[in-house]
Amino acid sequence: MRASHWLAVTDALQLPIPADRAVARAEELLHAASGDPWAEADLLKPLCILYAYVGCAAEARAALARSRAIFAGFGARFALAESGIPAGVMERTLGDPIAAERYLREAYAALRAMGERRYLVDVTTMLAEALYAQGRFDEAQQMTDEAQAANVPDVDIGTGPLSLRAKLLARRGQFPAARRLMAEAEALITPATSVLIRAEVLVAKAEVNRLAGAPDQAAASLRNALRIYEDRRATQLASQIKTALTGLASP
Repeated sequence: MRASHWLAVTDALQLPIPADRAVARAEELLHAASGDPWAEADLLKPLCILYAYVGCAAEARAALARSRAIFAGFGARFALAESGIPAGVMERTLGDPIAAERYLREAYAALRAMGERRYLVDVTTMLAEALYAQGRFDEAQQMTDEAQAANVPDVDIGTGPLSLRAKLLARRGQFPAARRLMAEAEALITPATSVLIRAEVLVAKAEVNRLAGAPDQAAASLRNALRIYEDRRATQLASQIKTALTGLASP
């Protein structure tokens, strides 16, 4: 059960194989787990993300709802709270940061009440991104600062907070500082870094350059991200990049 779950999670969070193949593999694992409600619920969490990558919004939300209903039926408060993470990824992928915030707020409150810190860092960082996507920059800064200050042992917060802080600095016109932070985020990328994180850093770099009045540099980063998403056949993510490129080209 755990091996199946983590195989699907790896596919969802790293996309080592194209998204459509990852969907098919997760569906096979889900079929094999039929009759074991907990195993099904665990597999439906990454599956909802994979469905979102390929633009299957109805299937993604149905998978998440089914997973959460199973956990709620068990009275599994932690598993239900943790499901806010795939829910947030799913809704942001589908272009609904308001829905992402709703799930993440619920997870944030539940995890804080439990005194859980490791997952709370992820949720706080994701919540900051959802707020940024809505243009609520002061709140995004507050959440980013909280994630940065958490200092949980053995938790690597990765490139996310650095990229978001860079975008917030660029919003305030502090472009040299923003670019330094983006350089720090890029320096964290290694040969083992997932293609999704690479693409996310490129998108953040594009945002910094766009705000700094460097549309050509921004477009170059977006095109590199687009190549990653198209290579992995993550059609929903590729569509977002195409929209951003169209916006750059508009006067």
